[in-house]
Amino acid sequence: MCDLDDAKVYQELRYELTRLATALVGPTEAEDVVSTVVARVLERPGGLIGLREPRPYLVKAVLNEGRSRLRRQRRWGLLPLGQSTHPTFTHGHDDLVDLVMRLPLQQRAATFLVYWEGHSPTSAAELMGCRPATVRRYLHLARKKLEEAVGE
Repeated sequence: MCDLDDAKVYQELRYELTRLATALVGPTEAEDVVSTVVARVLERPGGLIGLREPRPYLVKAVLNEGRSRLRRQRRWGLLPLGQSTHPTFTHGHDDLVDLVMRLPLQQRAATFLVYWEGHSPTSAAELMGCRPATVRRYLHLARKKLEEAVGE
């Protein structure tokens, strides 16, 4: 059982992490991704409160777990080889969201953090564990792919 401080950290970040996981792996897998990440951290000495900066650490962990899940799905044959690793949504989302969900994972994460969550590229880079120039590159590539898809 986690102590009160771990619970506070979890409650503070749960919604944000679940939204990110949903953008990465879809709504059916999102809560599993977050709970897997949090469970791993709670197994470590110090738990969530033992992390120097919980938000960037957990965001990066959710990105890594999302990437691992998509890789496992492809390896286990749950995704046909020609199919994209974008998550599917069962509720009627518009075409733009579907196009964003087809972006590669890192581009999707950068797009989500900057355009949906309102982070600056510098702030998104801190959360993603990379340089701001890398986030700007992901955003450039994402915009280019979205423009091409909309133009078709």
